[in-house]
Amino acid sequence: MDEETVATQGSLNQGAAAAGLASWLRLNKKEDERGEGGGSYNNNMARGGGGNNNTASGGGGGAANNSSYNSSSARGGTQQPTQPQNNSVSAPKPKRKATKKKCISFVTPWPFDNYHEVQEQMYEELASRAASEYGALDRFDEKKDDRSKGAGTKPPMRAGMGGNAAAATTDASKYYERPEELPSIKEAVNDLALVDFEKKAEERAINIVSTWLFDAGLIDELLVNGAMGPMGNNAQQQQQSQQKISSTGTVISEKTSEGQEIGVNGFLVGAEGAEQKMDKETNKLRAMIQRDLSIINARLNDGVAASGLEVQELVNAVSATKDDIGRLRELTTYISDGQRQSISDRDEFLLAQYPYLRKAINARRNIHRCFRELEFFGYIPSTCERLRDDLHGGEWTAEEWSTIRNVSMEHVELEVMLVEAENSMKGGSSSHNFNDAVVDSFLDSHVQNVWELGDEIRMRIISGVGSAFDLSMNNPAGMVALVEAVEVYERAAETFKKKKEEQSADSTESTRLNFTNMRAAALEQLYQDFEMRGVEMFRGVHENAADLADEEDAANTQFTAVLKAATELVTEIDIVKHQMSPCFAPHWHVEALWSSCVAHVCSNHIVQQIGGPDGQNLPELTITQLLELVAWVEYFRETIEETFPEVASMRDTKKTYFEERPELFAGDKKTVNMQNATESLAWVNNMLWEVHRLAQEEFLVRTRSQTDEWLDKVYGSETVKNQSSEGKLTTSLCEDVFSFSSVQLRTIRERLSKKSDALILAVCIILSHMRSKQVHARNNFLQDLETCCAASNDFTRMSEKCEDMISELMSQCEFSEDMTFTVEATSDELMGVYSSDAVYSARSVHIYVFDPIEEEIGIRLFEEDWEETMVDNDLAISLVRTLEDFHEDLEHYMDDFMVVKSMMSLMSATIIFYAKCLLLRAEKHRNNKRPFFGDVKKALDRMTGDIKVMRDYFEGLVPQMPSLKKNIEKDFEILATIHELMSVAAGFSVSDAEDFILVLQKRVRDVGITKHIVGDLWHLVAPTEERYVWELVESMEEQLMAIAPVDDALALEVNDRSYVKGLRLDEMAVKLYVKSRRNRPIKATAVESIVKNWRTTWSAGAEEGNDEE
Repeated sequence: MDEETVATQGSLNQGAAAAGLASWLRLNKKEDERGEGGGSYNNNMARGGGGNNNTASGGGGGAANNSSYNSSSARGGTQQPTQPQNNSVSAPKPKRKATKKKCISFVTPWPFDNYHEVQEQMYEELASRAASEYGALDRFDEKKDDRSKGAGTKPPMRAGMGGNAAAATTDASKYYERPEELPSIKEAVNDLALVDFEKKAEERAINIVSTWLFDAGLIDELLVNGAMGPMGNNAQQQQQSQQKISSTGTVISEKTSEGQEIGVNGFLVGAEGAEQKMDKETNKLRAMIQRDLSIINARLNDGVAASGLEVQELVNAVSATKDDIGRLRELTTYISDGQRQSISDRDEFLLAQYPYLRKAINARRNIHRCFRELEFFGYIPSTCERLRDDLHGGEWTAEEWSTIRNVSMEHVELEVMLVEAENSMKGGSSSHNFNDAVVDSFLDSHVQNVWELGDEIRMRIISGVGSAFDLSMNNPAGMVALVEAVEVYERAAETFKKKKEEQSADSTESTRLNFTNMRAAALEQLYQDFEMRGVEMFRGVHENAADLADEEDAANTQFTAVLKAATELVTEIDIVKHQMSPCFAPHWHVEALWSSCVAHVCSNHIVQQIGGPDGQNLPELTITQLLELVAWVEYFRETIEETFPEVASMRDTKKTYFEERPELFAGDKKTVNMQNATESLAWVNNMLWEVHRLAQEEFLVRTRSQTDEWLDKVYGSETVKNQSSEGKLTTSLCEDVFSFSSVQLRTIRERLSKKSDALILAVCIILSHMRSKQVHARNNFLQDLETCCAASNDFTRMSEKCEDMISELMSQCEFSEDMTFTVEATSDELMGVYSSDAVYSARSVHIYVFDPIEEEIGIRLFEEDWEETMVDNDLAISLVRTLEDFHEDLEHYMDDFMVVKSMMSLMSATIIFYAKCLLLRAEKHRNNKRPFFGDVKKALDRMTGDIKVMRDYFEGLVPQMPSLKKNIEKDFEILATIHELMSVAAGFSVSDAEDFILVLQKRVRDVGITKHIVGDLWHLVAPTEERYVWELVESMEEQLMAIAPVDDALALEVNDRSYVKGLRLDEMAVKLYVKSRRNRPIKATAVESIVKNWRTTWSAGAEEGNDEE
């Protein structure tokens, strides 16, 4: 096929399509004239004008069909499309089908009865206008006939082929451009005449289809293949492929575009899959349109379902209005020529120019209304019977509740009509009043029938409302329908009441009819259903508890079952608020009714379980039951105050509701008395909160006793000692303590709310009792070196456990800022105790390290052998080596941080040990004439060597323990001061004794102790000068007190864990001098006063000294 042939085919194909659209236009215009018996039209016209699917051509048949319509079709005849012509056999003339003769009713026309002629003329003008716009139709028909006669045995050509290809391409070029964008529908129909509306719609439809063809790339395929189905396209493509293969002897590759034909607009023609592109795009378009239509349909269905009856009424009203307008338009043609109105006055009323006709129409309508109202009473029995049938027929069906609503709406119309009839006939605004007895006699039978039907409807509504809870959950639409059925009566009653109030006050009406009272009965039934639901739930749990529990455990099981049932009922308050309440009108206050029932029923059962409002049976409950009771009251309070915020501020109520049910309905029983409902909820809330306070106090008492009992058991039992692979010593104390506390706190947290005050108080009680027990029992774990190391490790782990436990608790709870501060303060105190105890245990190792040192070295230090033979400071070296051995053990037994603390205490203990041994030698020296040492100079040198050996050892640890450096200077200053004072006393130093006495006072901070130490030092090297030095110190007393006054915090430090026994010079001196028996150059009363002060300040040390003594 060459390009010229393709172009010719495309041009004529488009002409055929235009011809088909023009025929479709004429057909639709004539369908209004044909009526119900209009001629058939082949669907293939819409796809290119083809008259028969079996014909290979796609355009000729359409033209033949359109040209063969008989003029009688305009009057209602039936026309069959003709078959396309054949070269050898001419098409037979179509025969008219036999139609059933219609019955024609003759109407006497008005003088100007030419309406049908005007209409016929108008449609003829439209058809001729459409034919002129698509003038190529006749030329295409003539060319088709010529080609059909001269075709011979060749296959029939597509419609529209022939003529000059280039000219056809040029004429069709305008179809290849993308159509312009359409204006909006609002702009397109603005000021558009009704007769031009269909034409404008057709133009927009052609533009939309053309745009789709262009955007989808279907123009070339449409020009080549036509709008044929998949079967025709496949057959034709297969035939062309066979011809091409037989003529060229080559096969085109399926995987490349080599040898494929390119259309006029650049689209592939004949490619693999291209023959079905039209079908694919059509299917995609169809699917997209179906999807959009389904969305629109769903939205419309939602709107209709929301108010189906109102939509139906609106549709009926629109239909009636259209009928009236059409009738009026027809009437105006009988009395006018139909051409007087211009476009500018189209919106005016049709009868504005015909006042007499308008009066006649109004009179006819009024008469019709009068007769309709008169006939109303005759239809009441049949209407009631029909409504009864509908009411009973819809029972136990899916549409039961919507049926009740529909029946109620019709029934209330009957009641409205009868009530208004009685009101109008007996009095009111009517000037023609009748005798009341006559009116009652006339209306009696109708009233009885209608109101009996109302009673039946009310029974059905009450039956549905009785199961409102389940109905709202399972069928919300049904519940809404039921409520609407109730409210329609109330709206009618309110409207009638308002109408009566608007009437004049002079009217004396004696109406006896009232609308069926639906809402009061429905509210009462709803309240009873709510209350019975709660009662049945408690009755069920009581029966189950009695069946399942033994006699001994029956009470506990029953209490647990009651709380469980109460929790379920309170939980349903939120369900009613969010799922059930939207199904009811707001003035029903369903959440208030349900909450009042729940509060009344639950409070009665719980108060019975605890022995009354004062909680007499609370001591008999277990701690778990107390927790559950406290948690339930908090949950109830939170739910009620969240649902009804005004209840939170009502802490005092005037009335109690122990024995009676609160009256929740107003005087007419049609509305809920929210004041009574709120007051009853506030009373129950306050009463249960008092129960909460009593239960919480009992729970906290139980928590204290349970915590103390468990901690006594843990701290009193023997712990299991463990040693890790690294040598670290631990015991089971940490696991024993926190396994209990974690379980206890987890149990409390799981049963109480995240904001519960009881949870805060319980946590604080447990933590404070753990702290108290630790303070009282911590020294029991310091028995030897290994237990001190294990205790230090245990207390460190306990501090970490406590921090993790509190962090987990805070992350899972929602405490206020004040409560959070309270918990953190309590936990910080406990963690502080554990941490200080860990350090104290590590520093206490010096007691057990220096026990063997005192036995081996202390008795030999400062003796004659130390002075004469130990020229290399052997005892100091032995002391240092012993400390090295213990240091290695401590590194294995404890953490590195605690090893540093231990070495600090060992350094201080070394200084105190050395000074103590020196002062003990002064206590033993009874000679007041000669020094204690044989050679004071040699003794002082030996002391210098010992101090250097000890200091070098600790300075060697500084690289590993940098924190030791600042303590070395501070601790060894004591020994340097003692050595310098002894040198001054012996005369080997030119320093002033007063300066070093001041230094000693700064460390001791007690003038009496300073006097004793300085006197003992002078007693060792210069006994004859001892009195002098005592007097010197006494003369410096005011200066000493000013520089270093008595520290009042010393008494507090004795009980503080920062104070470790045996590491203070003043403490060591107090213990030594309390037991001293040496005579000193002071008065006895002065000695007694000093001892008394020492005993007051160092009571612990004095008592210990007395025990040892």
